[in-house]
Amino acid sequence: MKRILTILFFITILAGAAHPQIYTHGFNHRQVALTFDDGPSPLYTEMVLDILKKYHVPATFFVIGYKVAENPDLIVEIARDGHEIGNHTYYHSRLNWVNGQKLLGELKMTSDLIANETGLAVNLFRPPHGYLNPEKRALIEKAGYGIVQWSVNADDFYHSLYGMRNPSSIASRVLSRITGGDIVLMHDTSAQTVVALPKIIRALKGHGYQFVTVSKLVGLHI
Repeated sequence: MKRILTILFFITILAGAAHPQIYTHGFNHRQVALTFDDGPSPLYTEMVLDILKKYHVPATFFVIGYKVAENPDLIVEIARDGHEIGNHTYYHSRLNWVNGQKLLGELKMTSDLIANETGLAVNLFRPPHGYLNPEKRALIEKAGYGIVQWSVNADDFYHSLYGMRNPSSIASRVLSRITGGDIVLMHDTSAQTVVALPKIIRALKGHGYQFVTVSKLVGLHI
């Protein structure tokens, strides 16, 4: 089964060579990219950064524009610690609810804010909720962004039906789904993720995985 999945993955890569890809995996099966959405968040982002620093783990943060405006010190700290920063729209807008002009406006506002605070150009985008239709995909790619989805979802966010997973459940879910070359979706917005994160890092390091940014994982030169 793993061989079939690997073959399908490379077929997808080759088929998409003439068109920019939506990234969900990397090539190196001993590497993993941790990504954090929906911040920067007071307290939680700071604690995530402390954990990443303690274990010498680089990560990629897909940030929301209005939260960057509210917490400029946190985006500076993310950049200062050497992490990668991606665009997650300005208002966490569902892409099926906004027209193309509004979407491009949100991308520009968010990227401009990040650049003004950190001096960094933003080249990665993750669609809120993972939703992306062909029309919006074309707009985003034309604007110069690589589109990043994920292969492992920590499911570490609040659900209206059953609430929030506990830290052990979050860690177990991630660790049971890692196969190598994965992009892991997490959120720097809750205490549960903060508690689960060290367990995930220690376990993956114990199995010989190396942590890298999304760009390094997928071979983007940005």
